[in-house]
Amino acid sequence: MRKLGTGVVVLVALAAAGYGIYWYQVKRQVDGLVQRLSPFAQIRYESIHLHPDGTVGVDGLIVTPHQLHAPVSIETVRLRAGGPLYFLTGAQSPPKQLDISLRQVRQGLDSAPFRELQRQSDLMLESNPLYVSPAALGCGGVRQFDTNTLRRMGLSEWVMDLDLDYRVDTKKRRVRLDLLADLQGLAQLQIKMEFSADPSQLQNPMMASGNARLETLSFSYADQGYNQRRDRFCAAEAGVEPAEYRQRHRQLFMQWLQAGGVELPDNLLAAYFELRQPSAEMALSLRSPGGVGMAEVMLQEPVALLQSLDAQLSINDKPQPFAGIDWPALAAELARAGKPGRVGAVAEAEAAEKDKAAPAQPRFAAAVAASQRPERGESKRYRPTPLQELPAYVGAPVRIFTYFGNDVEGQLVHADKQGIRVIQRLEQGFAEYPLENDLIQQAEVLR
Repeated sequence: MRKLGTGVVVLVALAAAGYGIYWYQVKRQVDGLVQRLSPFAQIRYESIHLHPDGTVGVDGLIVTPHQLHAPVSIETVRLRAGGPLYFLTGAQSPPKQLDISLRQVRQGLDSAPFRELQRQSDLMLESNPLYVSPAALGCGGVRQFDTNTLRRMGLSEWVMDLDLDYRVDTKKRRVRLDLLADLQGLAQLQIKMEFSADPSQLQNPMMASGNARLETLSFSYADQGYNQRRDRFCAAEAGVEPAEYRQRHRQLFMQWLQAGGVELPDNLLAAYFELRQPSAEMALSLRSPGGVGMAEVMLQEPVALLQSLDAQLSINDKPQPFAGIDWPALAAELARAGKPGRVGAVAEAEAAEKDKAAPAQPRFAAAVAASQRPERGESKRYRPTPLQELPAYVGAPVRIFTYFGNDVEGQLVHADKQGIRVIQRLEQGFAEYPLENDLIQQAEVLR
């Protein structure tokens, strides 16, 4: 009996010693990683997590990149590399199997990266005063879905769960990588990739990336609340019900395409509207029997590369055929249609039709009245007019074409040697745009 008790004590002692070594090895590697990343970020964690099945991790992780001062907090980090022996032996070579799980990854919208994104957005809107994103058409006074708009939609931070699954098959010389991102309350994204590669070269990233060939790639998206949140917000901004907002957006988007001369295939047009529906799903898969290497990706044109990968797209489980679509021509049409000013002109033209009976501001009313004085002899039309003659047409409708791409259309309310001011009716009221004469390529007056 005494020998049995001694044996149990020995086993417990050995288990405790093994666990201590296990814990020490994991902590040493975690602290080593923290030290290596210290020039780039400050990293803190609350505790080390260990499990007998080989799962290790940390709890209460906070990463603060230097210069950004924008901490990212992660509630739990879990990593499993096949078993505890991987970490006990020092983990000097890449594992054949790796599972990484991050829970409750939080990044506030008031952090430095999002503030910088908003600053860039503000600069773009300032340089293009008529720009309205096609996705924002019909959303009241919203011009694009930037950081400030997301805050108004009730979002104060991104909250994500991330799962990464990595597998190596040495016999088949295959590498598989799966990534799942769950943006809580908004959407879910999943990416799956499979490469043919020499597993012996995986320790050298440059050699691995140079010799690996992508054989399959799939991307899926599932709306999990964002579309409904956007519809409710935009409906409130426009003073309508969500169903009416969706109908208004459809009408304005169709007008935007027509005004820009874009002939979008019927199936892609239907797919766009279906993708905006609550709980919409999209799946894109690319396959290449012989694989595609880095050289092909760098040298092939995007359209040829897309065709060689046998792309398959489905929206809400409905296949969307790619055959017969002239992608270069369609891309060029969309680029022209997206020229700042065109989008705004289409949206505001529709708004003007809806608001004809609305009371106008005094200055705008005076401008309209002045522009409607009858002329004898010929009908009115927009006529090219020298800039120095514009002061004589204050109050008349004008069209201004600038060198930087904005086409401004509205009522001329001021003109002198330095520049002009044009007032335009918007869905949410009126806006006045100052333009310097040096930026004006051509002016047309309705007369």
